[in-house]
Amino acid sequence: MNRLTPPISPSLHEQASHWVVRLHAPDCSASERRAFQDWLALSPRHRQSYQNAEAIWRDFSSVDAQPDPRLIAARNGLRRAQIARRRAIHGKRLSIAASLLIAAIGVPLAWDWINTDRYLTLKGQRQHIALRDGSTIELNSNSQIRVHYGWRSREAVLERGEALFNVAHDESKPFDVVAGNGKIHDIGTRFNVRLLNNAVTVSVLEGEVAVATEHRPIPQNLAAGQQIKYDAAGLASSAPTSFDATTVAAWREGMLVFKKTALAEVLEQLSRYHDVELSVADPQLQNLKVSGDFPTDDLNLALNAISAALPIKAVRKNERLIEFER
Repeated sequence: MNRLTPPISPSLHEQASHWVVRLHAPDCSASERRAFQDWLALSPRHRQSYQNAEAIWRDFSSVDAQPDPRLIAARNGLRRAQIARRRAIHGKRLSIAASLLIAAIGVPLAWDWINTDRYLTLKGQRQHIALRDGSTIELNSNSQIRVHYGWRSREAVLERGEALFNVAHDESKPFDVVAGNGKIHDIGTRFNVRLLNNAVTVSVLEGEVAVATEHRPIPQNLAAGQQIKYDAAGLASSAPTSFDATTVAAWREGMLVFKKTALAEVLEQLSRYHDVELSVADPQLQNLKVSGDFPTDDLNLALNAISAALPIKAVRKNERLIEFER
């Protein structure tokens, strides 16, 4: 009957990873090499652990030199680790790979790569994201976000679109959202951030946030019911104003609510949910005001309602373009 090999403990993974890195270092001394031989002779499990770590190191060493070798090592290390995970039994090689990665390129950089997640939605899609700290993110249509866990911080970078954040507050590990050239600092809250056409809108639904931008580095506190806008350069385009929370968060229920909103903005928001371009032929029509509740999944209903309320009509020019004209 075959005997099962006892699992290798995490401490052995770490020790083996340390020895692989040291033995391949140009400054490895003769005394270190003797110490390694003594460690290797302690048990067959030590030798097995080292052989696994050495095999993964050989994978790392095949990476070509690049202008930023640590970054390339991190990327390739994670890719190798993912391959190893699929082949390993009970994840042993993955544990070694993670240890090697941290030992070889430094803990902070390795931690950054291992603890960064990316999420995106296509047009018409929404996604609920439950983070490991208990926080949640509701990601709207045609949006993209990157979430990073550092040693002492949590950060989400909204690259495009819209997201609603419900943050589990932790004073020892603050939560920040980066959008454009601005940063929103959580003070225990629930807030909505929209990045659309290089303009950012921050709306606080509950609690409080502090907003700072590249050109206005002193944070400005916003309480529940307050909203602020700034452009891509980080310049605040408005002082804090009040807003209707049901209007801002209506997208979570599949609705868009407009109250005396410029036609151009209404069409811009509708186009985020449908694979079509909506435009206005006459620039003088762009500021016509639109009010109404429109479902995000029924474009024809929205266009018909706008045409009925305003002295304009929607004309389909081709499969991808619908234009409003008199």
